[in-house]
Amino acid sequence: MIKELLGRHSPKFHGMKEVYRVIHQENPVTKAKLLERTNMTQTTVVRHLEELKQYGLIRIASYDESSGGRPPALYDIEPEAAFIIGIALSRAETTVTIADMSFQPVAEETFAMTENHTPAFTLSLLKQTITSLLKQHHIDNVDILGIGIGTVGPLDREEGVMYPDGFTAPGWEEVSIVAEMQEAFQMDVFLENGANTAALYESLRHRFGRESILYCISGWGLRCGVLANGTIMQSRKGDATSFGNMIIDASSGRTLSSFISYHHLAGETQRSMQIPETKTDKNDVMQYVLQELENRNPMVESIVLSSAYYYGVGLANMINVLHPEIVVLSSELIKLSPAYYEKVIQTAECFISQTDQQRPVFQRAEDNVNPTAVGACVLAFHSTFI
Repeated sequence: MIKELLGRHSPKFHGMKEVYRVIHQENPVTKAKLLERTNMTQTTVVRHLEELKQYGLIRIASYDESSGGRPPALYDIEPEAAFIIGIALSRAETTVTIADMSFQPVAEETFAMTENHTPAFTLSLLKQTITSLLKQHHIDNVDILGIGIGTVGPLDREEGVMYPDGFTAPGWEEVSIVAEMQEAFQMDVFLENGANTAALYESLRHRFGRESILYCISGWGLRCGVLANGTIMQSRKGDATSFGNMIIDASSGRTLSSFISYHHLAGETQRSMQIPETKTDKNDVMQYVLQELENRNPMVESIVLSSAYYYGVGLANMINVLHPEIVVLSSELIKLSPAYYEKVIQTAECFISQTDQQRPVFQRAEDNVNPTAVGACVLAFHSTFI
């Protein structure tokens, strides 16, 4: 039913979409609020509400308190009127999430990315995973609003092509992921940087407000997603790693990423503990770092906290330029080490200018969902409905 609504372009259906969009954003909402938000006449709003109910897209959730007379109805979306597929594709793992129209996940599956996960194999696995999840949960293709993909860049959003590097498997030079998924499922597919879709997920906490959000994902590199007044701030090349190229040490030309990446932490650990670089893989060293961090190894803690200082300096620079209201940090180090997180924030606060005018709210990323995948669902909704 929802695809029928989206596929029509008459003024009548445009008005229905607008009423539905406001209900989705404000839910639950009264008719009086809809009149205020849409600037439509009461007759028009009432007609759209009745038609949306007939389509099965909205429902009366409850009734508001009455100030005398009949209590006003509170309208809400019907969550299972349609579903959205979100894909989070990274160098380490890939997650497929199916969410309902309220962005609550109803199904999810994750698989690791290895040296065998070439583009062809990964795309085949994605198609199999989506088909299997839809079958398991008795969801038909006609009930899917679309597919959102949050992944690593660089990428071309218009052409739907990825140009990433750093994957363990070969072949990830130029991947037409959107065309492949469109051909397989015959539906709209939307491509964006994973850091940006994670920022879109964060906007759910604020019910699609006009907040400005900076979402930083650190690990082997640094990826940053930015929402400016609720809208993705897109880089021309579709690359979310540009903030990591910020120069932190002018004398050496070293960048922020070079001070905070897992490559740096693994290298510093090898040097401090005199581990021959030729005998140990960086991934193995980093696993050792994370393990010893949990064990409160003082030498490892010192290396990690030194890195946190530079992260805080770089973060302050971003905040001074972007003026975000909310800053979210995501990484294994953030999860494992409260001291690391606190050092990053404390350092950033020391270098933020005009603190009387801008005091962003700092947050850790949530653990109970995949923000990039659910944010990709939000991307698909935004791209088709707003």
